[in-house]
Amino acid sequence: MLSSKKFCQQQDGRLMRPNDIIADMKSMYGIQIMYSKAHAALDYALSLTYGTHEETFQMLPSFGYILEQKNPDTITDLQCDGDGKFMYFFMPIGASLRGFRTCIPPVIAVDGTHLKGRFRGTMFIATAQDENEHVYTIAFGYDDSENNLSWEWFMDCLKGALGHIDELVFISDRHASIEAGISKVFSDATYTTCC
Repeated sequence: MLSSKKFCQQQDGRLMRPNDIIADMKSMYGIQIMYSKAHAALDYALSLTYGTHEETFQMLPSFGYILEQKNPDTITDLQCDGDGKFMYFFMPIGASLRGFRTCIPPVIAVDGTHLKGRFRGTMFIATAQDENEHVYTIAFGYDDSENNLSWEWFMDCLKGALGHIDELVFISDRHASIEAGISKVFSDATYTTCC
């Protein structure tokens, strides 16, 4: 009863929280449940509705294939270790690549952010700024950690997607692995830090 799909979202479309479930169970059924039970029920209902994290990772090859078929020039790169365990995923949308090559100044900002969900890792991003000063996303990547090897992998994928671009400039924070990846893969590019 607690994990019914109707408990995933409220009437206004917001995602339910454990405290919402506790209040609903009290008002609808006169039952007092613990926060941990409500949290577990919500997790279970979400996995029934949207699938588990493991199922989502298993869908990445299909997702990449469909993305490449429906979006010309889109590239997806999924790599697994020897046991078939997910390691890396790289994805630039074809329209973004074409737009960057033809309309955007060749200045790329790169950074990574640590993911804090059940499956931790690092999301890498390469962006630029268009003439209207809007952020222009070029590519995303995912790896299980942020280190020299992962940044080198991301830069290799980015170089393969972009091809050669004259007078390319990279901007990032002072993370040593970013600088190492850029200098190894884009040796002819200019690199600077912003903070």
